[in-house]
Amino acid sequence: MGKSRLLPLKLPSTTNIVNNGIVKGKISFVRRLAVGFMILATLGLIYVPAYHSAQGPFLGLGETPSSPRHIGVSHLVASVAQLPGWAYNTSRDLCVYIHPENTTSVLSPNDICSSSPYLFIVICSAVTNIQARTAIRSTWANKNNLDNIYNSTVKIAFLLGQSDNDTLNSIIAEESHQYNDIIQEKFYDTYNNLTLKSVMMLKWITSNCGQAKYLMKTDDDMFVNIPSLMKTLQSKSLTDTLLGSLICNAKPILDPNNKWYTPKYMYSGKIYPNYLSGTGYVMSLDVAFKLYHAALTTPLLHLEDVYITGLCAKHAKVRPVNHPGFSYVPRKLDPCILKNAITTHKVNVSSMYVIWNKLNDTSLSCSNHSHVNKKSVTLNRNGRNIGYYTVKRRPINKCV
Repeated sequence: MGKSRLLPLKLPSTTNIVNNGIVKGKISFVRRLAVGFMILATLGLIYVPAYHSAQGPFLGLGETPSSPRHIGVSHLVASVAQLPGWAYNTSRDLCVYIHPENTTSVLSPNDICSSSPYLFIVICSAVTNIQARTAIRSTWANKNNLDNIYNSTVKIAFLLGQSDNDTLNSIIAEESHQYNDIIQEKFYDTYNNLTLKSVMMLKWITSNCGQAKYLMKTDDDMFVNIPSLMKTLQSKSLTDTLLGSLICNAKPILDPNNKWYTPKYMYSGKIYPNYLSGTGYVMSLDVAFKLYHAALTTPLLHLEDVYITGLCAKHAKVRPVNHPGFSYVPRKLDPCILKNAITTHKVNVSSMYVIWNKLNDTSLSCSNHSHVNKKSVTLNRNGRNIGYYTVKRRPINKCV
């Protein structure tokens, strides 16, 4: 074999090696820096929706962000405090959470509407408020009176969301089995989800008890005088009825530190439509159907009474009407006043029994209370501060 001829290999100069190394090092560093920024930005985009979803309204489904507005979004985010659970980019389409085409009840009373009740009372209650529910079952909504005095024409049920505590949810399941009066829906039971709770009420009643004549919504800190309520309803038409304590010219609160804060992205108007206090209101079933269907196309507002009896009622062309028997103001625990009232607000467990015993005292005489009685149950409509709104002075006929 012949010898291989080795050609000289030309090596780069030391200077070139150093320069190329520096250039490549700089490029590599820039690339690593850019990748790092991209990772941080991606994590930020993931974190924000995940954070709001963790506080979101619906168990298991999270939130569905709507498309952000192209004009002024960055300014909006920077200048407006976000409402917990309902950030500016959270969908306010009720269909996302209510699922009108599906059954969403976790618990539902069996055959509670088989007798076509005249009046169905839904009491919104928190998962932990077991003592309040027990007091109501023992007093104004006791089963003996409902079955015998009203011949099953009046039915009650407690409406709850879900807790993130499995033990509490198990206790609720046992309570439902014992009393058959629990409606539990699949959403987190928080203050800012009260609108979801009320729309779930409308969904349940229209799907399960559409043959009832009237629906009442109230809370578990309310004493309801059923005889007075029945007397009122029996003098009304069975249709186009929406009764309660009317609120007029209420202004949204723009202070983020206030419990009833309403950012502009939730409601941009200067005043709310006239609406009924959420402490207690009654509607005929035709109105319940109208409000439910209106809610499916009305962007959600977290203040349930403003939303249901104000915004949805306005869209459904239903007019909320004031009745002096309803009140959001705590009443004096005078049986001669309470016997003609329909609702009494801020009643704790012990007071629930006190009121019940006084109203059932056969020796009660109210012959000398006629003037005080009339004055006490009539709410002054000429301006008041109710808590999350201030009402301007206006003539009475402008409000009612």
